[in-house]
Amino acid sequence: MNRSLHLATLAASMFALAGCPEGSAVGAQNPDASAPVDAGVTDAQGTVPWQSSSSAPAAPPATPSERPSLELLQLTLTSDVQKKEPVDTLDVAPPGTRVYAHLKLRNRSQDQRKVHIDFLVNGKVRTPLDLTVEPSWSYRTWGYNTMQAGDTGELEVRVFDDGGATLATARLPIQARSKAK
Repeated sequence: MNRSLHLATLAASMFALAGCPEGSAVGAQNPDASAPVDAGVTDAQGTVPWQSSSSAPAAPPATPSERPSLELLQLTLTSDVQKKEPVDTLDVAPPGTRVYAHLKLRNRSQDQRKVHIDFLVNGKVRTPLDLTVEPSWSYRTWGYNTMQAGDTGELEVRVFDDGGATLATARLPIQARSKAK
């Protein structure tokens, strides 16, 4: 046989076996296997026990109420983030500086999720942000707002999940840090 015939035979074999479930090669016995089922036939509960992935339509995305939870594990307002961690915890929002909202989240779904952060100064939205949350037991992400030099009053940070539910709210007074003597 020549080389191209070998490659064609190998490719055909791989293509034919690509759809075979593990242990279903000719002559192989699978003790957990049930009786063969025709595609499209349903069981007593009305579910399709097996359907070819090539002919199955994509499942519709889960609605927010059906998805696994997106949990906010920690919200820290900080002056900076280094190596994915907050460097401090602010008790005031100094004018003219950045205030970071550092989030530690748990995304138990298999899909990317979104969180929305609103930075409000005196009740008015200053910086709206959408952040992506990868599937993870502990995912860290952050965003920031730059306080203007003349800002006074209160900074409020609101965190929402992709369904619009409030995950957390934090407030800081806007004032210059007191200097140590």
